[in-house]
Amino acid sequence: MSSASDISAFEHSVEPAPAETLFRDKKWTYNQNITSNTGQYTGQIQFNLLTISSQAAFVNWEEAVIELPVKLQILNGGAGSVTSTAVCTIDQLTPKAGEWQLIDSVQAVIDGTTAITETDYNTYVKHGPTSNFVLDEYTTPMIQGASAAAQSLESLATSSFLTATNSVGEFGLANTFSNRRAAERSLFTALDQQSSKLAFDVMGGSANLQAVSKSQVYVAPASAVTAGSPFYVAHYLACIKLQDICDYFKKCPMQKNPRGFIYLNYNSSSTTLVTTGSAVAVAPASTASLSNNMNFGASGGLALPASAVNLTSTADVNGTPTAGTGITPSQSLSRLLVPNYSPNPSADHALAQKKTFRHFERITNKLTVAPGDGIL
Repeated sequence: MSSASDISAFEHSVEPAPAETLFRDKKWTYNQNITSNTGQYTGQIQFNLLTISSQAAFVNWEEAVIELPVKLQILNGGAGSVTSTAVCTIDQLTPKAGEWQLIDSVQAVIDGTTAITETDYNTYVKHGPTSNFVLDEYTTPMIQGASAAAQSLESLATSSFLTATNSVGEFGLANTFSNRRAAERSLFTALDQQSSKLAFDVMGGSANLQAVSKSQVYVAPASAVTAGSPFYVAHYLACIKLQDICDYFKKCPMQKNPRGFIYLNYNSSSTTLVTTGSAVAVAPASTASLSNNMNFGASGGLALPASAVNLTSTADVNGTPTAGTGITPSQSLSRLLVPNYSPNPSADHALAQKKTFRHFERITNKLTVAPGDGIL
């Protein structure tokens, strides 16, 4: 009968070798767009994967992220200067609904394989928060008594919804009162940079905010704004997972030394609205028909004199600073960020080896020799 020491020795002799770790480290690298070196784009953004290919490592596309600088503006669209009677709120414009509002389509050509955009609404509901452009989600506030909110917001008159009564919170937007996703967007995009605010005392001025990639907002003072100049400017940084806007990257395995291009086709919007002839804040009647890439803070903030004023609201992928505002985008160029996994030598050999099959043929020529004949 085997002793305990014999059994222990046998178990150790047949114990499998410890599993080898495939990758020894993980590093992030980025690739800047090749479309523009100024942050001004013309409808398409391109990324050349040559920089990623030169890393000699495996790329995990499921974790890849695209960063896009986004700029929202309210401009004086008239021919003369306008003096506002009240300044904009810090979130007078907020991003609307999802990154699909700015990105029309994606095309990826990697190692000779072309992949076209494949997205659906459920995908955006799940992954929308990763882009800093969260989908709208309205929830009726639970208020009792005479000031109770309507049970069905969809059937509520716009003029009843966008009123000073429903403007709750420091942002002054009725939209953030019942749209909790809009409130979520405002928390990380809007920042009051006045010297009397806590953000200024903790983080400091514009240069520090830029260093930590915090969105910056410019609000023109209540003074004359010349034609074409801004009442309001906001710089955002949209961070979008590549797999959220192109289905190919959800199923693509890790690749080593990928080559190719990624093309983003985006849209921009420019909407002109004309205020009424009364000296009040921008009224719901002026903004109810607005349909573009932003939500307008119509319940408070910007107030204009008693005359018809043209306001031009723009939203686009833009990393250029606006003259006279004193703020700059945290990032002027679009970037593609991907993780690189460096494999261990033995794992690299097993994962990246090439097998070549060759064959040899033996050719036999049949000879027929008659009886009595010889072969020379």
